[in-house]
Amino acid sequence: MKLSDEQLLELAQYAFVRMDGAWFLALARELGVDTAFKMDVEAWTQFSYVFGKKIRKEFIPEPIWPESFMEAMKILTRILKIEGREVKIARDTITVRVTDCEIQKAIAKAGVADCGIATIATYKGVARGLFGKDMEISVEHTRNLNQGDPYCEVVITR
Repeated sequence: MKLSDEQLLELAQYAFVRMDGAWFLALARELGVDTAFKMDVEAWTQFSYVFGKKIRKEFIPEPIWPESFMEAMKILTRILKIEGREVKIARDTITVRVTDCEIQKAIAKAGVADCGIATIATYKGVARGLFGKDMEISVEHTRNLNQGDPYCEVVITR
């Protein structure tokens, strides 16, 4: 069987999101939802930091705020199949709105978790990996599809 690059990307997106969910649900069944949330945030914190470092090493050796951060997030959201994204930058504030997200759909289907805490950790981790461990950003998850909002919204300030 020969798959196109686009088919491989779609399969990788599907696998990544489902593995994330399977890991969370298995942990929640074994150790409880509170522990699963805690460990999920820790896993996304570590993953996103390493991901940011990889992007810096291989693609953006001299990152510039906020452009390089948004490029790194564009790559990550493509991998995670987070579509329907709208990004606005005003001075030191970046506002990201998402209307179509595979992780959110999986969370809603499972009815167990909320991605807001992990989203905050992920944005911070990518920034630290891309710009260095001392990089501090403020991230607020202000709206959430899983809580009935029409979109997810994340507000990032440096």
